[in-house]
Amino acid sequence: MAYENFIVERAGAIATVYFNRPEKLNPIGGKLMSEMLAIAHELQEDEASRVVILTGKGRSFCVGADIGGLTAGAGAQAQRAQSDAARMRAARTGWRLMEEWERLDQITIAAVNGFAIGGGLSLAMACDFRIASAAARIWIPEVGLGVPYMWGSVARLINLVGMSKAKEMIMTCDEVSAEEALKIGLVNQVVPAERLSTAALEFAAKLAGKPPMALRRTKDFFKALGNGRLGDITFADGYMGLSCIASDDMAEAMAVFKEKRPGHYRDR
Repeated sequence: MAYENFIVERAGAIATVYFNRPEKLNPIGGKLMSEMLAIAHELQEDEASRVVILTGKGRSFCVGADIGGLTAGAGAQAQRAQSDAARMRAARTGWRLMEEWERLDQITIAAVNGFAIGGGLSLAMACDFRIASAAARIWIPEVGLGVPYMWGSVARLINLVGMSKAKEMIMTCDEVSAEEALKIGLVNQVVPAERLSTAALEFAAKLAGKPPMALRRTKDFFKALGNGRLGDITFADGYMGLSCIASDDMAEAMAVFKEKRPGHYRDR
């Protein structure tokens, strides 16, 4: 199947999925999310592929939301035009996407070739393993843009780096280098940029060479252990996100981002 935002290639037991809007640094939009859900469903029926590599074309893995396409106040306007059910459906699309990728029977590897920002990092965390280029740039800008970090991503980040570091990354919005990401357990390997594709394929081949039944059941075991998400309150992040999207402060945060000026927030 052909996709607008992705290229899917298969070679033996390894499938590679490429974000394919390099001129825009591979941003997330509604069409990308629907296509990525379709790819997840396609992979669930693909018994020949036992390992999946997720990576980006160009100099970015996934830059997160297409902020350049947002307008201050647009979130509140869109909400007023929708029913509550429609708003919640939209808010949960990203959450559902993370769940579908996390549930794949295949072992998944994110090969982080550049920017992994916000939702882009969320997609990498939904994979089983992360290999980063030494040139990777990782941060979570959501709070600075007036919204909480959503899609079940807070729990996944806590599982990887611990509560204290997760709070720091989310609340400060500070960039994390590839080397620091390795140190705190956010990624499994860091390799020179020119070796990323080779390293990901080597790791994928190592995994693909293992007995598939044992590997699949081992992944199921880790999924069960990792999904006890602090009482599983992740359903609530859609509600929290919607309350912020409708706020004056988010409209101000969008204007601050575009105009490169200090913010004047009113806590409403």
